[in-house]
Amino acid sequence: MTHPNTTPDPDHAPKTALDRLIVKIGDRLSWLYFFAVVISVIEVVMRYIFNSPTAWVHETTLMVVGLCMLWGGTYCMAEDRHIRVSVVRDLLPDRVGKVFDVLVGVLTLFFCGGLAYAGYIMVEKAFFDPAGNFRVLRSGSALNSPAPAVVKTMLFVVVVLMTLQSIFQLIARIKALTEGSESDPSQEEN
Repeated sequence: MTHPNTTPDPDHAPKTALDRLIVKIGDRLSWLYFFAVVISVIEVVMRYIFNSPTAWVHETTLMVVGLCMLWGGTYCMAEDRHIRVSVVRDLLPDRVGKVFDVLVGVLTLFFCGGLAYAGYIMVEKAFFDPAGNFRVLRSGSALNSPAPAVVKTMLFVVVVLMTLQSIFQLIARIKALTEGSESDPSQEEN
């Protein structure tokens, strides 16, 4: 969430409606970290004060934090805050740099598309046995929660969103290259 006393950075503001939606959802999902802390404190109290440990807190905390971490990938992409090494890109002339940006965009699209395909296969295996019968993959622990199926489904959703984001960003980069504009291609609205 944006702190009320800070000014949003226009270089990292979401550019598309999809990016804005991803950031809005991410800001709300971030509260799940607080939920994870609260139930972890409950577990500590139950275990060490009442000598009655729970069977659900550990798996629930892992699932909740895992879901938030997965969303972080698409969130970073939406705000253009992912880690990159731009030493080579910064040395290139503007036009060559834009060609380089398009090439990176194509590679990113293939990578995200490949992850989406792999995610689909994981989700299919998480919900169907080899014979094709519906069954939800479970943890196999004392709680036997459906956390593995939930996390794999979220991974698939996130990589599909990242693939869509890659398409929009690639379109913006191609427009910037063909128009020869001096503006940053990530600034364009899709």
